Parts: sequence; structure tokens; C-alpha cells
Amino acid sequence: MRKNLFLNILLSGLLLLCQMAGFSQVTLTATTGTASGSFTTLKGAFDAINTGTHKGDIVIKINNSTTETASASLTASAATSASAPYYTSINIYPTTTGLSISGALAAPLINLNGADNVTIDGRVNATGSTTSLTITNTSAVATAGTSTIRFINDATSNTVNYCILKGSSTDAAAGIVFFSTTTGTSGNDNNTISYNNITNAANASRPLNAVYALGTSLKNNDNNTISNNNFYDFLSTSTASQGISISSNNSTFTISDNSFYETASFTAAAAVNYNVILISAATGNGNGFTVSGNYIGGNTVLCGGTAWTKTAQNNAFTAISLTTATGTANSIQGNTIQNFNWTNAGTSDFTGISIAGATVADIGTNTGNTIGA
Repeated sequence: MRKNLFLNILLSGLLLLCQMAGFSQVTLTATTGTASGSFTTLKGAFDAINTGTHKGDIVIKINNSTTETASASLTASAATSASAPYYTSINIYPTTTGLSISGALAAPLINLNGADNVTIDGRVNATGSTTSLTITNTSAVATAGTSTIRFINDATSNTVNYCILKGSSTDAAAGIVFFSTTTGTSGNDNNTISYNNITNAANASRPLNAVYALGTSLKNNDNNTISNNNFYDFLSTSTASQGISISSNNSTFTISDNSFYETASFTAAAAVNYNVILISAATGNGNGFTVSGNYIGGNTVLCGGTAWTKTAQNNAFTAISLTTATGTANSIQGNTIQNFNWTNAGTSDFTGISIAGATVADIGTNTGNTIGA
């Protein structure tokens, strides 16, 4: 009898521990409102913040990998209550190495919907310089908005850094990272994407854009920074595609100190055009862009390693293409485009820098650009 009682207690304790472990993938602490919470998904934590359960300065710790079955969507701090603001800042980071936030959604995996002052930091306990958090949307559909991280409806002053960001969206008007439109008063401004590795979720299903921006008329997305990232294995073999594509109603982005490369020989499957950095923002008074210190080429960072090798088909290639409206001059300084072995079946152009539009650019006036070995 005693033995059975002991076993029952032991089993109950083990069951409770298993339940607690399963419910602690994500933990949250807050300076006001309910002080703490535990969730199985990032969406669960965001939902609790959206309802005002947790307020003030909030820390979200990723303790175990999560699988998101619906978008983890965070709304504006003042979106749903007269007692706002709910939160003043949110910091998200992993507590150990090798963790992931993943899903297969025909929608954004993480949706910053008017959210401000959010930092997603992929370093363990937000310190050091090692990326330890992978964020992946494996969906390869063309459904509108499919992305890994989306900024929408005046999402402002957010940072995503030191993460591995993966996606395979075939929506031509979206990307792994997507600066979208707004129903608010301005745009998605002053956001920073830095020190990340950005690549496909599956080599057989590459995205059409690694980063894509499309704003709203008279409410441009402004002053966003994309810097010190590594973009690799990002071009689609069969569809026209880009590394960074900045479209209408965007201005004053800074694109700096990134590396763009292919880790293995690239065999094109169709005669399509490729752009690494494409800024086509004449619509909506887009101007004042800075493109500086980027490395395009090779099979590793800084145009290093063996040549970026492309074979088969007839593919036009442009490393940097910029078309803007009248306004502040654009600046293209200190970029390096080299270490290529690009073979075409026809006579399509290979272009280093292409400039058009009402306001052209200051090219190499501060630091010269290098094209070729």
C-alpha cells in the first residue's frame, strides 16, 4: 500500500513537472500589471500583452523552441484601452543556444502591428555577439503578406538583431522581412534590422525578396536601417528576385555594411532578372537613400572565398539599382562588387550600379565604390 502511494505521488510529481516544462517555452516579466506569465508560444505572450494583462517594461524570454500555429501579432500599446499605455518597451531574447520560433503560415509569423519599442535579440540573454535564435516561416505560398517578420500600421522604433531569419515567401510584394503599409498617421519608421543572417527556409523554395518595403501614399516608411547583415542563398533559381527591394512610398532608408553572397554554385532554371539591392521608389517622393559599405559577391562575407558562380540561362544582373523622385540626393559610397563568375547563355547585362530618376545620387564622392577584382 505504501509502495503504491509512493508511486502515485512520484508519478503525479513527474506529470506536474512535465506539464510545467511544456508550459514554459516562453516566460514573461513586467514592471506593472500582472508581473509574470508562462506560455507555450510567442503568440500567447503577445495576446496577453494585447489585452493589458502585462504592462510597463516587459521582458520575454524564449526558454525552449516554439511552434507558432497562428501569427504572433503584437498591437500598438494604446490600441484597445483607455487605460493605455499598456507597455513602454518589450525585449525578447533566448536563454540558451540553438532555439527557434517557427511556423508554416500563409501570413506573417511575427506581426508588429503598430507595435513600438520592441527588440528581438537573438543572443543568449541579450549579450555577446553570437546568434542563438532562428526565426523561420517555412510557408512557400504567394498569399499576400506571407513573411517571417512584418512591420505594419505605424510600427516604429523596433529592432531585430543577432537572429537567423529564414523564409520562403513567393509573394512578390512581401519578403522574409516586410515593411508594409499603414492605416495610421505616418508609416513604419525608425526600425533597425542589424547583425542578422537572412536566408531561405528551404533551398528548393527560395523567397522572391529577402527584404521588401511597400508603403502607403503620403505616409512613407522612413528612416529604416538595414545594416551589418549577411544575406546568402536568397535568389530564386526560376523567378525574378531581389535581396533588398524598396518599392513605392518609402524614403531615407540606410542600407549599409551588409554582405550578399551565394554559398554554392548557382544554376538558374529560367531567363529571369536578378537585383541584389533594388530601390524603385520614385512613386511617393522616395529620396534620400544611403547605400554604403556593402559587399556583393563571393561565397562568404566581405566578397570572400570562391567566386559567386552562376551558370545556365540568360540572366540580367544588377548589384545596385536606384530610381527615386525629386528631393534629397541619394548617397552610394564605399560598396564593393566583385568575385563573380557569371555565365550567360545570351547577351543580358551584368551591371554594377544603375541610377535613374529625378534625383540621382552622390556616387563615390566620400568613399569610392569598387567594381571588379
